[in-house]
This record gives sequence, C-alpha cells and structure tokens, in this order.
Amino acid sequence: MHDPRSSEILAYGVTTLNFPRKSNSKLCNFLMPAFLTLVALTICPTSSFSQASPSKPAIPAIEEYKIGPGDILSVTVVDAPEFGGKVRVSDTGAIQIVGASSSIQAEGLTSIELSSAIRKTLIDSNQLRDPRVSVFVEEYHGSTITVLGFVTKPAVYSLNHHTSVLEAISLAGGTLPNGGSTVTVVRGSASAEATGLPVGSVQIINMASLTRGDKPDANIEVRNGDVVNVSPAEVVYVVGAVTKPGGFVMSNPSAGVSAVQAVALAEGLLPLAAGHKGLIVRQSTSQEGRREILVDLDRIMAGKETDVLLAPNDILFVPQSGTKKTLKVLGDVAMATVNGLAIYGLGYRVGTGNLF
Repeated sequence: MHDPRSSEILAYGVTTLNFPRKSNSKLCNFLMPAFLTLVALTICPTSSFSQASPSKPAIPAIEEYKIGPGDILSVTVVDAPEFGGKVRVSDTGAIQIVGASSSIQAEGLTSIELSSAIRKTLIDSNQLRDPRVSVFVEEYHGSTITVLGFVTKPAVYSLNHHTSVLEAISLAGGTLPNGGSTVTVVRGSASAEATGLPVGSVQIINMASLTRGDKPDANIEVRNGDVVNVSPAEVVYVVGAVTKPGGFVMSNPSAGVSAVQAVALAEGLLPLAAGHKGLIVRQSTSQEGRREILVDLDRIMAGKETDVLLAPNDILFVPQSGTKKTLKVLGDVAMATVNGLAIYGLGYRVGTGNLF
C-alpha cells in the first residue's frame, strides 16, 4: 500500500525511498540533489556526468601470404601421412598430391584455402572420407622484389609478409656510406593491380623522410615484381695536402658545401699546404668540358674573400708549397687521386673519422 504520508522518488527502477513529511525541509533540500546525482552516476556511468573515453582506432586486418610459383610447401594429412609430404609449386602455380587424380592449383591461395582445396580433392577422389589437412609454407619463392643500387647486398629477395620499402632496404643490408638521398621504386604487376598504377610506373622517395619517419606515407609497401633502387650520393672530394683526404657525402645537395666546409671535413690543411693555390676541378662527361677554378683558401679563411660553393662531384685539390705545375696538370693529378678514395657518409664526425 502506498503511504500517503510519504513522497515517492523514482529514478529508473531504483527502489522507492520514503521521506517523512515532517522531516527537516532544509536538510531534504540539501540532500535531495546529491542523492539524485549519485543515482544517475550509479545507473548511467557513461552519461553526461562522466566523460566518454575516446574510441580506439580500428586495427586493419593483415592479409595472409598468397602462395606463388617456386614455393616449397609442407602438406600434412592427419592419420594418413602417406598423402602428405613436401611439394614444390610449379611454374604454372600447381601442385601434385599423392592420391589426387589431377593437379591442384595453389597459386594465389592462402595456406588455409589450399588446405580446403586438397581436402576436397581427396574426398572427390574417394581416397579419404573426412581428411584433416594442413599446409605450411617452408620456403618463399613465389613473391620476390629486387633491391639494387647503393646497398650492402643488392639481390633478389623473397617476400613472406607485407613489406615496406624501408624493410626492403634493410633486407639488402642497408645503404652504403655513399648511398644517396633518393630511393626509386619501379612498380610491377602486383603493385599495379593493388594500386591502379600502370606497370613500370616510378615512385621517387626521399630517403630522409624514410629514416626520420616524419612522413609515414613515404614508406610505401613493395610487392611481387617491384624493383627498389637506392641512388648514389652526391659527393665532394677533398684531396692533396689535407689531413684526411676523401669523398664526403653532401647532407643537403641543394644548399651545397663551401670550400671552407670541405676543408673542415678533411680535418684541415697540412703545414706544407699551399692554401693560396687551391684548385676546384669541376668534372664533366667530356674532357673538354672539365673546368679548373682557382681558389685562395688562405684569403677565404682569413675573411678577405667570399667563400665558394662546391657542386656535386667537385674535387677540391690543395697542392703542396713549391708546386709549379699548370692548372691542367694539377687537374689531372686531382682526378687521378680521387680513384680509390674512402667515401665518408652523413655520419662522418669531423676530428674522429668514425661513423656514428
């Protein structure tokens, strides 16, 4: 029975609570809002009283490896091992199983899909009633990429999972110290099918974007038939009467390297150096196009002349004091000295000669 002397507070199924009529009205007015708030928080924790936690981003599904020609498979048939064993996928993409009346097409299937196909074939051939079949890829040869250029181990590499261009370079042992700042990816048929780009299309990627990771989109996926090529670095050479002659990779080819910076990379001039007779040999594809440019390093380092920017493949030659040879002969000497020089990459630390 409802007690006429009480007031009813009903909040979404919460047990009715009775407050005496003669209760202290000020106390009720104080307690009532607090009680209602507690009820709402208890019943609706995700209501406007509490901030909803941000939803987690959806994790993309990982596509299984698709079997290809040349792959070596291990087929297991439970309770009937005579029907299993190791098989090689033929150049036409098929395999032959013991007890099967015809070959089974394996190319383009995942391991699970091929297991189902083998099971169906054994049943249709009246070999087994309810076989349990499993397929394991032991060697991957069906999907390959080619990594060329200035990498440690240029070769053809097998793919057994989704592979980015940075992983492809890692498979080849990474870039050489004289590796350049760009990576070229030539797309094969698999990439053409996946991306819509025509076969043979070229994508050029900045190596700095790959290594810094500031542009994740630059680290594109490579697929079967793609060719990855690491470009040569743009280098300046410092030879002659310097502490550490060699070739030095230009960290920013567009900004260039000045003559004084090049001398610093070579750890400075030797005491017998004729700095006022410095020579820049600007190479060309022809002997006639080669240029010899005189540069007074002593005056530049003293702040009496403007520094000179070197172009990629320039040779800065510093002769010894007392040298009395023509510019042409000095240029020939500089060109000959470059052969066999060590190339120091972006990690070259001036003063130590180490890579970091």
